[in-house]
Amino acid sequence: MPRLLAVCLLAGCAVTVALAGPTEAAIVAVMRLSDQSNYSWVATVSDDARTYDISGQTVTGAFTRVKMPVINSVRRRLGRSVTDTQIEFIFRGNVTCVIATDDGWLRPGELPPPPEVDSEVDRIVNPAGSTGTPGARSISGGVIKGTVIRSSSSPPGDTDERQRGYSNLQLAISHPHEELGVIVSSHTEFKVEGEVVSGTLTDLGAQLLLVRDGQKEITPVRAAGTFKLWLREGLVSRYQVRLEGVLQVNTPGGRRQVAVNQNTETVLKEIGTTRFEVPDQARIKLGR
Repeated sequence: MPRLLAVCLLAGCAVTVALAGPTEAAIVAVMRLSDQSNYSWVATVSDDARTYDISGQTVTGAFTRVKMPVINSVRRRLGRSVTDTQIEFIFRGNVTCVIATDDGWLRPGELPPPPEVDSEVDRIVNPAGSTGTPGARSISGGVIKGTVIRSSSSPPGDTDERQRGYSNLQLAISHPHEELGVIVSSHTEFKVEGEVVSGTLTDLGAQLLLVRDGQKEITPVRAAGTFKLWLREGLVSRYQVRLEGVLQVNTPGGRRQVAVNQNTETVLKEIGTTRFEVPDQARIKLGR
């Protein structure tokens, strides 16, 4: 069972207690997204390397269609530019997915090999940008600062990878209703002021939001975070999560620790009215 789903089940149990005040009412409102059959969202993510958007549509318990950038190892196999931040995916669950390509919908493992093998870590991004232009604009309007690609012939110490920003982009998704479940079940502070809820996450809650399911190459060491939710008509309309922590990541030279700072603002929309197509080829590859 995915980690986020397990936490959400705990959160669901927590709100079955008798309601007694504004805090409990707010918790019920936050968890109501889990009861919706479908919804859409746009999440704007800013980390130490760049800013990008994740636009998603989901039918609860079925498929999720997403546009977002991809980690560099997959991007190179797709033959896409570093500025292409709106690559289309269809997910079944949080990790299993297919990607839209010129040859149809393919699983990541079906993509052709990259034209060359780079020795650099896929997630390390040059603060100056791949073209040397700070703050180059992405298609989605965010700031994407380019990937450093150093060939195997580059001398060691040519650049200090610890001085460059780390992008926490992952080849997986977390659905907003799952993230809200983590917030409800893993907080140390939960303050309600009218239709605004704010608070602090536990170390476990921050770790669950920082590293998604299926990321075997990333291990959270410690994490902390805060959140702010806006309610409207008994549902969350948008929310912000600020996270910081230390991760252990795989590099060509072995495991090392990196510091991470990540801010995400998610806007929810078309709750109960979201509709999208799942092509037959994608359904077959994802399993009906």
